[in-house]
Amino acid sequence: MFRVGIIGSENSHAMAFARIFNGLEEGVSYPDIRVTAVGGHYPEESRKVFDACGLDFIAERSEEMLGRVDAVMITARDGRFHGAFARPFIEAGIPAFIDKPFTSDYQEAVALARLAKEKGVPLVGGSSVKYAPQVLELKQAVESGALGKLYGGEVSAPVNMHNEYGGFLFYASHLAEVSLTVFGYNPKSVAAFRQGDNLVIVTRYEDFLVTGHYNEGNYNYAASVYGKEGTLQREIDLSAIYQSECDSFVRMLRTGEMDHSYDQLVKPVLYLNAIERALETGREVEIGTE
Repeated sequence: MFRVGIIGSENSHAMAFARIFNGLEEGVSYPDIRVTAVGGHYPEESRKVFDACGLDFIAERSEEMLGRVDAVMITARDGRFHGAFARPFIEAGIPAFIDKPFTSDYQEAVALARLAKEKGVPLVGGSSVKYAPQVLELKQAVESGALGKLYGGEVSAPVNMHNEYGGFLFYASHLAEVSLTVFGYNPKSVAAFRQGDNLVIVTRYEDFLVTGHYNEGNYNYAASVYGKEGTLQREIDLSAIYQSECDSFVRMLRTGEMDHSYDQLVKPVLYLNAIERALETGREVEIGTE
């Protein structure tokens, strides 16, 4: 039995994961996984998860879970806290799921991933939307060359610019990770334009451009791929992404294998930080490396 601690109870993901792993969702079963602990910065929200899902204890400090859990899920809404929450567990060799954004700062993300690699600790996480079947279908179309020479594409997703959880970064990972999943993790530069609370970004790859539309208040997701031999457009269905995310986490716990490399986990943070700089400067920003 894997005992799991959740850190970040203010996020709806915490309740969703606890319900799934503790057998409270019909038709979903992971008999070797159980959420036993919850904690974070919002004790009243931790109490809700504890009461609803039959947990063993609430941790006043996340480090109290050390020695009492076999894995952790970092679900705090603000990515600025993800590194501090995750680091003691990675240091102790405990596998971790780290929600979106992986962190808010690229250098911190690199340091966290480097530590995990040195310790041999597997990680999963980031945006759940990258697991949607339509996203994987578009990814396959790009990788297989099914549409001929690739001309570019488009991704649209919600954004939330005004919040206490990191502003733009709170929700922006979804579009970023869909775009990188479909079109590749090697963008060269990005430009960004703001109209009110809506954003348009233009990402330059070696041979094509991808536009991204961040829409305030519109909670629909879609993506398109444009090729010489045709166009593939899909609305993205989110109905099964929690379970897909749980499948990824459980697979990691059971096998020690990661769905994405350390670099693929941290690259969206680099991309998002470049978008922020493009918005601040009004210039096209190169997406470098560490």
